[in-house]
Amino acid sequence: MAGLHQTVGGLVVVAWIVVTILAAIEAGTGRRQWTRPASFVAAALLLLQFVLGFGLLGSGLQNSAGHYIIALLILVPVVVQQAAEKRMTTQARGTAVLIASLAAAFLAVIAYLSGTWGASVPTP
Repeated sequence: MAGLHQTVGGLVVVAWIVVTILAAIEAGTGRRQWTRPASFVAAALLLLQFVLGFGLLGSGLQNSAGHYIIALLILVPVVVQQAAEKRMTTQARGTAVLIASLAAAFLAVIAYLSGTWGASVPTP
């Protein structure tokens, strides 16, 4: 299951990078087309990643505390991005979604790397 968790983690990183690229394009053009559906896919992958991670914890495998903290921090820009879609003006929304997507992508990369470096080990 650790291998699947790592693979889905890689997909989460790629998904948030794609969302960031789409958000940058849409912030420049002002048209809203693909960022929201892509962010839902990225958020669904993140949810799957959390489920797999909790499954690893339940089976007795652990990682570094930093990995858990960074992974949970990804939720902040994801929530900001989803809230911005409904509560901001068009111009402010484009900028907020871009910044939130960039933050989520950055945190996903850090969580992925910290998970790889603090490889899961059995609990004593």
